[in-house]
Amino acid sequence: MFLKGVRKSFPLPGGAPLVAVNDVDLSLDAGTAVALTGPSGSGKSTLLHLIGAIEKCDEGVIEVAGDRVTGLSGRSLAAYRRRIGFVFQRFHLLPALTALDNVMAPLIPFRVEFDKAARARELLAMVGLADRAAALPSRLSGGQQQRVAIARALINQPVLLLADEPTGSLDSHTGTDIVDLLLRLRDEHGTTLIIATHDADIAARCDRAVHMRDGCLTSLD
Repeated sequence: MFLKGVRKSFPLPGGAPLVAVNDVDLSLDAGTAVALTGPSGSGKSTLLHLIGAIEKCDEGVIEVAGDRVTGLSGRSLAAYRRRIGFVFQRFHLLPALTALDNVMAPLIPFRVEFDKAARARELLAMVGLADRAAALPSRLSGGQQQRVAIARALINQPVLLLADEPTGSLDSHTGTDIVDLLLRLRDEHGTTLIIATHDADIAARCDRAVHMRDGCLTSLD
């Protein structure tokens, strides 16, 4: 995947727009685990949202697994989004659904060629929650909820997994377990992984680290 000249700004009332991502260039090999580091407000989350097509960039080119993301619209854009997995800091599980149903949720509007429930059970087993499929999120610990969120992100067999501060709401031990899981899944499935994080220890475990400040990439390792 690569990004070239990517820029995104947001209007502010009565003033100049806020430039959240400023002329970012980045190239990643498939199957790479990359840490995206930087202080709060540096543009990390916005950059992930642009790559995942949650936001649309003002300028530049984003290409992922052969898809020119910046040129997609309509059904093509929806199809691309289904190829991307997103893991958020605050889990975003649906409280009225069981763990199993939360994992299946991204597939509910679509017809697929496999058994949705069987795939979801397989993923819950993969993240160590085979025995918690019927549990509501309120009955799960924070680490277990994040594991459900990771399983949900993998339900469409994504070519790219984007994790936005996935350990930020967890204690250090549970956070380490979650990073272990993400890296193991990358190794087993060859999925490209980008983790936005403040944690230097997490960054050190990835193949590469890139640093953002004021919307710009300031260093590449």
